[in-house]
Amino acid sequence: MNYKDIAQAIFNKVGGNDNINSVIHCSTRLRMTLRKPELAQTDEIKALDGVMGAVNSGGQYQVIIGNDVGYVYNELVKLLDPNQSSSDEAEKVKMDRSFKGLFNSFASMIAGIFQPIIPAIAASGMLKALLLLCTVTGIMSKESQTYMILSVISDAAFYFLPMLLAFSSAQKFKTNPFVSVLLGGVLLHPNLISLLGGEKAVTFAGLPVASVQYATSVIPIILTIWLMSYIEKFADKISPGPVKIFLKPLIVILIVAPVSLIALGPLGTYLGLGMSNGVFWIQERIGWLTVVLMSIVMPLIVMFGMHKVFYPIIFAALASPGYETLVLVAMLASNMAQGAGAFAVSLKTKDPKFKQIALSAGISGVFGITEPALYGVHLRLKKTLFACMIGAGVAGLFAGLMNLKAYAAVGPGFASLPMFISEDHSNLVYALITMAISIIVTFIAVYMIGFQDTVTEPAKKEARPEPAKAQSISKSFKSKTVIFAPMEGTVIPLQQVKDEAFSQEAVGKGMAIQPSSGKVVAPFDGIVANVFRTKHSIALKSVEGVELLIHIGLDTVKLKGQHFTVHVQEGDEIKHGQLLIEFELEAIQRAGYDTITPIIVTNTADYLEIMGHESSEKTGPEKPLITVL
Repeated sequence: MNYKDIAQAIFNKVGGNDNINSVIHCSTRLRMTLRKPELAQTDEIKALDGVMGAVNSGGQYQVIIGNDVGYVYNELVKLLDPNQSSSDEAEKVKMDRSFKGLFNSFASMIAGIFQPIIPAIAASGMLKALLLLCTVTGIMSKESQTYMILSVISDAAFYFLPMLLAFSSAQKFKTNPFVSVLLGGVLLHPNLISLLGGEKAVTFAGLPVASVQYATSVIPIILTIWLMSYIEKFADKISPGPVKIFLKPLIVILIVAPVSLIALGPLGTYLGLGMSNGVFWIQERIGWLTVVLMSIVMPLIVMFGMHKVFYPIIFAALASPGYETLVLVAMLASNMAQGAGAFAVSLKTKDPKFKQIALSAGISGVFGITEPALYGVHLRLKKTLFACMIGAGVAGLFAGLMNLKAYAAVGPGFASLPMFISEDHSNLVYALITMAISIIVTFIAVYMIGFQDTVTEPAKKEARPEPAKAQSISKSFKSKTVIFAPMEGTVIPLQQVKDEAFSQEAVGKGMAIQPSSGKVVAPFDGIVANVFRTKHSIALKSVEGVELLIHIGLDTVKLKGQHFTVHVQEGDEIKHGQLLIEFELEAIQRAGYDTITPIIVTNTADYLEIMGHESSEKTGPEKPLITVL
């Protein structure tokens, strides 16, 4: 997988810097906030090699990559313009106040705040579980200093959770992260804890301060930093320039800290307890049914990236009573089902390439990463997704009846089994049984329901071809399509292009031309399949079905359309020799860009041979460039 090429392609197809407001990533997806999501070329992004899917959901445009998402993200951020003011542009976009728009904004906010701190919380939760395992097995004593120090390490992320959330909330609300952490520190200051824990009522300027403990809390600090984002703007306006460096943050903490202690902190605490108690209230009455339903629909929730919305509920439950019995448990049943379903497909399919894809997806699935299985296998086959829902539902039924508990916020799977360890040894046993039920039932369901295999059977088709198919086979052997040069210049072998995506024929076979003039004309009769927004590239389709990409220059996407003039639109019918694009050849070269132009047959796999007409002499629109057999 060429991470640089994938990142470049995604960057281009979502609209580049003109359309990208911000980018983050989770364990499997790029999560982009786009100014105009409708401009993203979703179908083309889905078709990219290395991309498992794309969806606009939860206020984010999400591109599913899989386990290599971090590498693609690293290449993508290199393409972003650091000088571009995304916040100013975002403010110019009119907010969608419909229910869907508001919900998407809320989902985007939750994901943006909680996603960055997940590694710290997951590591701490797993360490807590491992410490419990060490004490249960007698490897370590609770009285030992080693245990005490490790216990402090495992508790730190939870105890100082408000400070972690302060920093991530500041990034989401676009306010000063260090002043935000200071406000988080106020809520956790030992003297404040001692003062609020005393028998005497506490007041500030005559107003009562509720006796609330903020360690491990979630909502109070988010509300606090939300308020700060507005107060900071006010403080910035009224602070004179010479003293702004200290007056602005001083105004912020003098206003926000007391309001947080008097109003927002207690309000957030009660909201958090209300969410946690509400979930437990529902589960006390129909607990097993809620887990069953959540287990069944979890693939759909993950598909739209909406599982991040449940973070506040998970964190609130882990803070009090210390375990979670719905979302993480349902994820365990669903993850195992999707992994097992992919394994079943791997054994059943006759397509060698798909067999490898399914096997890899199955391994990822049972280790808690389900996107490869969901997008690479089950959504592709459809029937197997139904089988996975059956297996997850049956496993969720058992887990709900047994009241299975999760003690850490991490993706459930084989590697994260310690998240189910507790002083009650049966909890881990229930987790193992849940996994076994999900795997076995799903495996059987896939075999019983079956699926339409992706493999073809050439021998049978050649022995008894249907008339239409026989005609297609004959045509592929006997017909040919001649692609004429789309511009004047010198023909160059594709292997000499200084771009690996083209020179290694990753996009397809073809030729290249070093242009001598700035005109691109139609190389055949056909239609315009796509005109790229940055005007540097155009996709065509001949009447015979040959799909051709003409890419003017290397890295010229960075010109953002400057020096290019397009004379056609997507869907236009074209005739050989018709003017398609004009470009300022010398201006592009002065800007430092190589103007060599690859001409690629992008559906190379559909043909027997792609033959280039190599010549060091000048070529032009009347001379053949490529012959497709």
